[in-house]
Amino acid sequence: MSSSLADLLALINDVLQAAIVIFGSAVVLYNLPHWRRDQVTRAFSNLIVFVVVVYLTELLASRTIGTVSAEAWLRMGWVGICLVPAAQYHLSHTLLGTTGHGLRRRLAYVVLSYLIGLVFLVLALATDLLATSLVTVPRAPHLRSGPLFGLFALYFVGVAAAGIYNVWYARARCVTSTTRQRMTVILLAFLAAPLGVFPYQLINNASQIRLPIWLLLILGNLVVGLMFALLTYYLAYFGRVSPDRVVRVRLFKFMARVPMTGTIVLLVYVLVNRTSPMLGLPPETMSAIAVVAAVMLVEWAVHNYKRPLERVLQLNNEPDVRRIQELSERILTTRDLHQFLESILTAICDALRTPTAFVAALTVEGPRLEVVVGPLRAPDDLWEAASWQNLTSDSPELERRDQFILWHNYWIHPLYDRSQEFMLGILGMEGRAPEPDLSPEELVIFDRLVNQAAAALEDRILQQEVFAAVEGLLPEITALQRRRSAATYGSAPQLTERLISNGPTDNGEGTLLDDPGFGDMVRDALSHYWGGPKLTESPLLGLHVVQEALDEFEGNPAKALRAILQRAIEQQRPEGERRMTATEWILYNILELKFVQGQKVRDVARRLAMSESDLYRKQRVAIENVAEAVSRMERDATTRDGV
Repeated sequence: MSSSLADLLALINDVLQAAIVIFGSAVVLYNLPHWRRDQVTRAFSNLIVFVVVVYLTELLASRTIGTVSAEAWLRMGWVGICLVPAAQYHLSHTLLGTTGHGLRRRLAYVVLSYLIGLVFLVLALATDLLATSLVTVPRAPHLRSGPLFGLFALYFVGVAAAGIYNVWYARARCVTSTTRQRMTVILLAFLAAPLGVFPYQLINNASQIRLPIWLLLILGNLVVGLMFALLTYYLAYFGRVSPDRVVRVRLFKFMARVPMTGTIVLLVYVLVNRTSPMLGLPPETMSAIAVVAAVMLVEWAVHNYKRPLERVLQLNNEPDVRRIQELSERILTTRDLHQFLESILTAICDALRTPTAFVAALTVEGPRLEVVVGPLRAPDDLWEAASWQNLTSDSPELERRDQFILWHNYWIHPLYDRSQEFMLGILGMEGRAPEPDLSPEELVIFDRLVNQAAAALEDRILQQEVFAAVEGLLPEITALQRRRSAATYGSAPQLTERLISNGPTDNGEGTLLDDPGFGDMVRDALSHYWGGPKLTESPLLGLHVVQEALDEFEGNPAKALRAILQRAIEQQRPEGERRMTATEWILYNILELKFVQGQKVRDVARRLAMSESDLYRKQRVAIENVAEAVSRMERDATTRDGV
């Protein structure tokens, strides 16, 4: 075989080894945030680390100058060679555990495999029993086999076969076709580690590498790289609460930006270094230019062709996902709102020749100044809640002119929603005269700008209501995703066990107060406060405090529970005279108006001078307080009864 052909094959082999090292290191970094939370991720990361050690040390040994350095690197590679079988068996053990199989006895085998691997590692580093002197082969140095190499090979093959059997058994335990298909691919890819790291050259102690061997090494590295890519892809779903679609998108984005970029940059660097000087520049200068250009071009391609690649790879091709992406791009943030309102106020100041204009939004704590253009010279009581409420009334203290309210030296215009029923805020401007003196043309401009400001505030409130609804659903969505993840590879026990643990615990395993859904029970009972199945069939009827109240209500459990809820609501009532919009009264007023009086959400929000999104958020807090009050009453009742 000619020297030039050997150099070319050696270069290809080195590039493939370097690519495996880069991608393996990137996989470990990708799994690092989940390393402590998931056993499958932890075991897979350990396996990848040991494989990377083997490939990295072989790559460095082929590039060393002295024989001593090459032998040192090759012996260091035995860290991976000795521990790969144990790590592979460990991974198979965790995969079998995802199907609900009891693994206490098999866990001892995992520990034993690691211990045996460590023993062989000590022999490889400190003695010549596994590997002896260096065989100096150009571009592929290796060690000679020692007297105990056959015993190590037996251990390597035996543990690797046991790991493959575990994965085969886990595949047989999978229930759905999707999980069985995934485990089938994992089973085939499980051959990558033993095929890639076993020291085959120690078997024949060849003093040179012929063409068929080079081709076999290159083909083997290609197969190992493909198998590890499949293994990474399918093991990325384990331990993740997010849907498979989200996991798939995150994995592909990370791989495109980190290991693929690194591999392309390395390939460009090697090729440029091996070419003749171009344009009269030295190789190091051309290498620097080529590396920078490669990084920029790869990042540019990923940025500009991200969406087409997602469609080709079917990463985000679901209509619901596309609608959510469009919504996120068109969402009106607080900063966007302020910029828009600022442009409106600037236009008002320019058109009406006034130095100052402002917009304030209506909140439960009083007016909240959103945007001001120009110097705001206003008395302190302009922002008091009491004065704010006067703007929504027909108080004789307010001087009105046409559509304006004259207040101090400002012209105030209320901002209403599109139905003209709910006040959103106010738009004020410093008066240019004692009374409004706008011309018809100025009034037309002012009305248009006022309508745009009111529409912006209303859109922001609608968005907040959507966010509040989503925020309320997030715990249930997360719980559903956890159940889906738990039941992905197992069968009914994984799903039913999780569901049972979230249900009522009146079976001797704990009290009703210990149930995670106790707050939901209180909320449901409040929603049917004056009658309905959520009250008459509520699990709260079994509380000791409710049983104690039965005599007082002629044995009617629904009335007794309603009385307990009423008592818990009254515990939220502050001292003093009731005020609708005072901060300390908000929670009690929500409970009393929404549940006791049964008013609609929009009516309650209007009476409390707050948006519906704020109402929903504070309602959750109020219900939590009621649940805590009921819990205290129940603990007191059980203490009295000696339960």
